[in-house]
Amino acid sequence: MKHIILSLLFLSSFLFSGASVAFEGEIDFKISYKNLPEEMGMYKAMLPRKSRVIIKNNWSKIEQNMSPLMKMDIIFNSETSTSLMLINAMGKKIAVEMNDTTEKIDPSLFTLTQKEDIKIIAGYKCRKKILTDTANNSYTLWVTDKLPSYKNQNLPDIDLGGFPMEYNIENNGMSVRMTASKVTEKSISDEEFTIPEGYEKKTAEEMGELMKGMKF
Repeated sequence: MKHIILSLLFLSSFLFSGASVAFEGEIDFKISYKNLPEEMGMYKAMLPRKSRVIIKNNWSKIEQNMSPLMKMDIIFNSETSTSLMLINAMGKKIAVEMNDTTEKIDPSLFTLTQKEDIKIIAGYKCRKKILTDTANNSYTLWVTDKLPSYKNQNLPDIDLGGFPMEYNIENNGMSVRMTASKVTEKSISDEEFTIPEGYEKKTAEEMGELMKGMKF
């Protein structure tokens, strides 16, 4: 069951590329789920309902609270394509440094179509865009050109023309919807993108073994 929960967490994590639009601040999101497996039962309460994205220059940080059991942050540097995962769970504080070694999704397999529909999300005018692959699967995104573009491990590395303020991602029949609820432009400290005091560094392999032993 833990692998399902972690899969949903990573589905709702998106990472930001070098900004074509200058922005420094925070973006809050609401997260909703559909078609979760019945066997998840009590685990539904562990899924985050809110997320915060912090952006500064080439840095981004995604904060997700699963209180009282888990808090997970993901820090990403678009210039070096490196990321840092911070996990605070079951009394353990762990930092895992990672390089982007995931297989890239071929962007030529996708077509991006812009529609005339407009929606205001968190005060930003967004245009509807449909991303369609060669198997005729489609994804609906609401994109604003007033915030930085992004990279997402679940979508191809193509230019969306801005920042997705709302989108759905499906995985094994489950659906996760991310919707921006608040945008705050503010100065961000560089310390937001460093390992906090009290965290123990682990490799990805060591973290995997540790997660197997966590009973949640």
